[in-house]
Formats: sequence, C-alpha cells, structure tokens
Amino acid sequence: MAKAVKYAEKAVVYAARGAWAVFERLNRISPNPGFTPKWSDKPLQKSYEKEKPPLGWPRTTDSLCPKCVPEIRKQILDGKLPYEVLLNEKVGEIKAQIIERNGEIWMVKDCPKHGHFEDIMATDAAFFKHLEESFPGRDIRAHGEKALRAHGTSTMTHGRGSVLTIDLTNRCNMMCDPCFMDANQVGFVHSSALKKSRPCSTTPSPSSPSGR
Repeated sequence: MAKAVKYAEKAVVYAARGAWAVFERLNRISPNPGFTPKWSDKPLQKSYEKEKPPLGWPRTTDSLCPKCVPEIRKQILDGKLPYEVLLNEKVGEIKAQIIERNGEIWMVKDCPKHGHFEDIMATDAAFFKHLEESFPGRDIRAHGEKALRAHGTSTMTHGRGSVLTIDLTNRCNMMCDPCFMDANQVGFVHSSALKKSRPCSTTPSPSSPSGR
C-alpha cells in the first residue's frame, strides 16, 4: 500500500510539472500585461522576464578585501579621507573566484596589498547548486529616488526597496561570519533612539539574543 501511494504521489508531481510547463508556454504566446502597483511606475515582471546573474562555478565575481575595508573605514572616520571615495572609487574591491573543492564551495581571492584569502561558502556543493537553481531572478529595475540608491559600485540597480533595516545598536558579541553588521570591527558601541521615520516596512536589527 505504501509503495502504491508513493508511486501515485510521484505521478501527481510529474503531471503538475508538465501542466505548469504547458501553461508557461501558452502564457508566453499571448501574455497578459504585468500588474503595476500604486507604489511603482513600472509593472511587476513575469517569471520569464526576470534577469539572472551568472551562476554556477567556477566563475569570477566581485568581492572585497577583508583588510582594506576596515583600513579605509578608519581613515574616513579619522577624517583622513572623504566619504565620497566610497562613491567615486572602488576602494577595497577585488576580483574573486568561486570554485568547488572536495565537494565544498569556496571563494578565493588575492589582494595586491594584503595577499591571499579563502572563505568557505557552502559545505555541500550539491545543495548550493540547488539553491542557485531555485533563484527566481532579479526583481524589477530600481527607479525613482536615484540618489537614495546611489552607493558607487554598490548602487542598488534592482529591487523595490520596500524593507528598511534599522540598526538600533551594534551591541553584539557573536562575531558571526555571515553578519553584514561587522559590529566588532567598529571599535565602539552605538545605540540610538528611533524618533521619526517614514511609513515603511521596517526590520529592527540586530535580532540576535546578545544584541537586544
């Protein structure tokens, strides 16, 4: 009985996949116009209209030198460099290679000043491949309020910008490698009171127990 149910489930899955593939093909022949929400000047993209960055490996990508970044940050905070260097120059930026090694995914890069660096991105290459293949594609191209998204080579070119992350404090002692805050590199504790903000979807950060 269990085998019969298992085969029936597989049959339903394959049938659903086939029906979806046929539906997508027909939808491309005579597509309906994309929906344009009130907050956007452009219609939302359909799945086949979305762009995807280069995926798979080995591949070359843009990265940062983990030594150059804190050095530049300190020079800016000390007043030795203007913050505009972040907008007009590629400070700390280097090329990196994403490779597979012993079933793991690694990022390897070389800085002409600080030398060689290696970081593990995934311990399971097959699962990492699944994650990349599941990426639905880029969101609509960013438009409106261009100055808000202008960050030099890190300028946001895609996305709706509907979520705002507010750093309430950098009071954190976990030093998690994936964390974008890099709290322990700043050298001081920062806490601020949230007084005024525009209506938007907000995400208080950090959300870790030690940061609350």
